Amino acid sequence: MRSGRFGQMFSLPSIDVPNNRSAAFPLTLRVSCLAALFGALIITTPAANSQLFEADSKRYGESKMDIVVKEIERRERSSIVEVKINKLGSSVGSSFFLLCSLRRLALERGGYRYIVKIEEQPKRGQMLVGFLRGPEENLASLGKEFGALKAKEALIDLDQFAVICDQMN
Repeated sequence: MRSGRFGQMFSLPSIDVPNNRSAAFPLTLRVSCLAALFGALIITTPAANSQLFEADSKRYGESKMDIVVKEIERRERSSIVEVKINKLGSSVGSSFFLLCSLRRLALERGGYRYIVKIEEQPKRGQMLVGFLRGPEENLASLGKEFGALKAKEALIDLDQFAVICDQMN
């Protein structure tokens, strides 16, 4: 028995099939098994919208800054985001890249308009971002970490940056 290239990728042995038509059943059976395997892979693969978020400033052709914003943990109404700054660039450009990245994350997480963030949490280089539908929502509902924040001071309305962020896309 020999293994074909496709069989080696999935550790499936190939079946030697003589050049006569009487051996068509084993080949059909093998094709059916592979089809079932692909179906199982498709069903168990998570949907694209459940993948963790990542934004990279280099994807926008920006050579003056190199910042990567990466969601490393997803909770029900919040995310832990890691911010890696390799090259800062202008302070205004970098700030808007970070803000617009959080806006994209909020939209992907469910069309949230408002966020609150706790920088350097849970550790240095990370931030905890909470997602809100409206400014009247109780911050404590996002998690115990948000309970001590004052909503009026911490709340960010992402719609006020929509025009600028939409130009970055």
